Parts: sequence; C-alpha cells; structure tokens
Amino acid sequence: MSIELITWEPKHVWHLADDTNPTTLLDTMSKHARRGRTLTITDSHGNTTILNPARLQAWTIEVNRE
Repeated sequence: MSIELITWEPKHVWHLADDTNPTTLLDTMSKHARRGRTLTITDSHGNTTILNPARLQAWTIEVNRE
C-alpha cells in the first residue's frame, strides 16, 4: 500500500509511511488549517516536514492498495 499527500500551491508530493491513517491525517489537517496550527508529517524514508495547512491552496490524500 502506498499513501501520498499531494499539495498544490506549492505543488509537492510526499510519499508517507505505510502506517499513516489517511482519515486521521485528513481530519487533522482540516482542524489545523482552521486553527492556523502547523503539522509535522513523516515520509516513507523517515524524513519529517512541518506543514501549515492554512497556507496550502489545496491538498488530497491518495491511497493505492496494491
């Protein structure tokens, strides 16, 4: 299974860890966007990135169950 977080403005694709819960991530990003809080995500290589969902134009989470 692969999970990707895709953002626009700026355009970027993060390949997330397989144990990421897409529903929880979506809910958390929405809550943080409304409150102006940052969110730390971990990619499939263990690297972390701090995002501010309020500054993102849009995002989607793609799940590919192979």
